[in-house]
Amino acid sequence: MKIRHFTSDTLTIDRFDAEPGQAWCILGSNRSGIDTFFKLLTGQLPAPRSCVCLPDACGVFSFEAQQALFEKELKNDDTDFMDRLDPGTLARQFIKDPETHRNLIAAFDLAQVLDQGYRQLSTGQSRKLLLLSQISKGAQCLLIQSPYDGLDPGACSELNQALGLCADQGMLILIFVNNPEDVPDWATHIGIMAQGRLTAAGPRKDIPGHCLTDQGQADFKARLIDILNSPADSHADTPDKNATQLVCIEDGQAGYQGKPVFKGLNLGICPGQHTLVYGPNGCGKSTLIQMITGDHPACYQNRLWVFGIRRGTGESIWELKQNMGIVSHDLHRNYLVPGSVLDCVLSGLYDSIGLYTTPTAEDQKKGMAWLERVSLAPRAHDPFRQLCYADQRLVLIARALIKLPNLLLLDEPTQGLDRPNRHAVLDFLEEVAQDNISTILYVSHRNDENRPFFIRQINMADFSA
Repeated sequence: MKIRHFTSDTLTIDRFDAEPGQAWCILGSNRSGIDTFFKLLTGQLPAPRSCVCLPDACGVFSFEAQQALFEKELKNDDTDFMDRLDPGTLARQFIKDPETHRNLIAAFDLAQVLDQGYRQLSTGQSRKLLLLSQISKGAQCLLIQSPYDGLDPGACSELNQALGLCADQGMLILIFVNNPEDVPDWATHIGIMAQGRLTAAGPRKDIPGHCLTDQGQADFKARLIDILNSPADSHADTPDKNATQLVCIEDGQAGYQGKPVFKGLNLGICPGQHTLVYGPNGCGKSTLIQMITGDHPACYQNRLWVFGIRRGTGESIWELKQNMGIVSHDLHRNYLVPGSVLDCVLSGLYDSIGLYTTPTAEDQKKGMAWLERVSLAPRAHDPFRQLCYADQRLVLIARALIKLPNLLLLDEPTQGLDRPNRHAVLDFLEEVAQDNISTILYVSHRNDENRPFFIRQINMADFSA
């Protein structure tokens, strides 16, 4: 892999060389140019052959590729026409000649899921499967975007073991990360992106330590005082004043395909009782959020109250969602409709995926104010799907916060964000908590996101079925 004197409107790479057997980690903040560099190396960004020479057998793992595969699996889902759940494409079908690759399958810890459908895999399992799929097809070079986002420490360790094995076998590996703590021990070479340039690149021992910690400023600039002093912003309608709890679950349980995920959960969330939910991948954290939002059928099979209303008693979920702000992996993955960045933010006022109501001038002013706060106002009318993953995430956070809802349900909201942006979002949420604007239910895998305003922590592993 060789680059010489490449220049575009947003990226300049004077020189870059990567050889077989090297394991590179490219580190850069969200708007450093790291995503554009990834597109250049994966052939998505046109470049003269005289400037860029790429290996022929490259395997690519990216958010876009994951999204495209998920959409394809959804499109081919025949559950509605069958008397059982359609599992979709089985894991073993992604691997060329599974028998030949039994040792790698074991090393990736995927033997037990080969007969499960892709949609039934955990985040960590699906990532390892897609990497193994590329290797089984003869890839000698792996280009991997943000491999650790959304994975618990155990899953990160398993993925690192798998990638370390690939490096030991002489493959060229390049991973792209936004946070210094995600730089793996097995990386032999480091590249640093800043302001659209590769500012440092070479053997790990030759990269100064300060290059690994200096990540610049956050793009998320919202301050609660600015919002509360703005006439364009208003608090969501207040739910039932007689409700002593915003959420109540008695002996809760949920699962998939007849397999329980968690059971015996008793949870009551009162106003101001900000709660952090944690635990390993697959223990039911996201399922709990989906139950509360009404996006999992278990919400009707449990003794569950939301804003004092028993679920399954003829209530309107849309009325309940008027008082919720939601950020989740599912929402991000399912936000497939065409529409602008501004449309996406405004859809939070109407709790819809897509904008189907003509916004008022006041609503549009409110939406633009939030885009200013996440430094994306110049892209207000660009298609939402054209943003990089991190910027999409910031837009979805603005979408959740735009109405300052009574209940904020945040499932890994900072996934894809660099350290300054993660800390800025959490600083803002701390202001929200301190001023009793919203009650926060927050799901995270990261140890550094446990802030003092979370007065209660729930380990979902304690309720594993």
